[in-house]
Amino acid sequence: MSNPKKYRLPAGFSLLQTAIRSGTFLKDPIKAVVKNMTLFSGTYTASLGLNRKIIITQNPDLINYILKENHKNYNKSAIAKSASRFMGNGILFSNGNFWLKQRRMIQPAFHKEKLQELQSIMIKTIAKYLTAFPAGDRVDVYPLVHGLSFNVLLKSIFNIPLPPEIITEISEIFSDIQEFLIRDTNQPLSRLFYPLTGAKNVSLKKANRLREIIRGIIDQRKTENKENCDLLDMLLSCTDENTGEKMSEEQVIDEVLILIFAGHETTANTLSWLLYLLACNQEVLEQLIASFAGKNIGDCMSNEYLKATIHEGMRLYPAAWMTERVAVEDDQIGDFSFPAKTIIIPFFFGLHRDKNIWDDPLAFKPQRFINDPKLARSKYFFPFGAGPRMCIGNNFAMVEMCFFLYTFLKEFQIRPSGQVPAMKALITLRPDKVVLTIQKKSL
Repeated sequence: MSNPKKYRLPAGFSLLQTAIRSGTFLKDPIKAVVKNMTLFSGTYTASLGLNRKIIITQNPDLINYILKENHKNYNKSAIAKSASRFMGNGILFSNGNFWLKQRRMIQPAFHKEKLQELQSIMIKTIAKYLTAFPAGDRVDVYPLVHGLSFNVLLKSIFNIPLPPEIITEISEIFSDIQEFLIRDTNQPLSRLFYPLTGAKNVSLKKANRLREIIRGIIDQRKTENKENCDLLDMLLSCTDENTGEKMSEEQVIDEVLILIFAGHETTANTLSWLLYLLACNQEVLEQLIASFAGKNIGDCMSNEYLKATIHEGMRLYPAAWMTERVAVEDDQIGDFSFPAKTIIIPFFFGLHRDKNIWDDPLAFKPQRFINDPKLARSKYFFPFGAGPRMCIGNNFAMVEMCFFLYTFLKEFQIRPSGQVPAMKALITLRPDKVVLTIQKKSL
């Protein structure tokens, strides 16, 4: 009998040690991982079973290798497969040739030139929403910004009047499913009780209800046979460059679900953190407002200080604070080697705050992206992931955030309230609340 192959995994925790530490991790995953990163110099191994390992890393070379240089050897893991039962087999969760086909079909809809057609929708939706934005000494802006981002995305996908009760229902279903997925991932033992609690079936019924709503909108679109210049139009017209075939209706629904699932909360989180950071850094806020002088909202995407401010917010509080991949075959990089089925977790939050890479890493300094324009595209910065699976909606998100900050800061003054948001490291990095002093500017 041949000897089993030996691997050189990073130092870390045994199965028993991992189990003992699991409670601490579930309570505050970022705090736990940051502590371990310090202990193991940026990369460590934990055990999911006797022969199943997970490597967590903030090493930029290892992250770039996994996401870019050897990306073909890394798929989305079983965690993504579980989520796809509720959100469909869209590009966020699919793998292999099917993923590549879908990505190539959808990518043109998110080119900067195509997004220009959506800009007027974004601008009007933001302006309308802000007319009812409250002022006061202690305003929690997080749910307000979350609602705005959801409305912008929904209007960009479906540029038609949707009944308020349908908008509310869609929002509530997405929130409920996300909460279920978080519990399902973090508390796997709860799956034993699904036959008794019915929790999984309830969530599946809600997911099916979402599909019914979207299917109804598509049926209406086909009946009317007119252009709405929205993302749904673009998805319905996408064709395979090799066969000329369009996506099936079910696949269009899958991709719409992914756009909503992945698109609204990430942007809402980033904008909420940015408002908090700007309120607490008045000098940066004043410089940002000064950069708007003599410019209109159409100039936002050429405003380098505005984009640098957003980049700095995403550095400190990346909405995608980590991601996951699973090795298809055995692999090695540098001194490390590991078997197929090893899960790799790039820890973007830690990399973005690594004192060995970033000067004064905990400070909010947009100027760093002005002083070094290449920083936003460097191997140390992953606000939208990297490689072929980089977030397809990155341009959309940047346009929306630029438009929002320009419009909001033109209309409102913000100051800190003394409240410090707590980080909720769920599927995305969410603040528990962002309480600010908001004052309407006089015309």
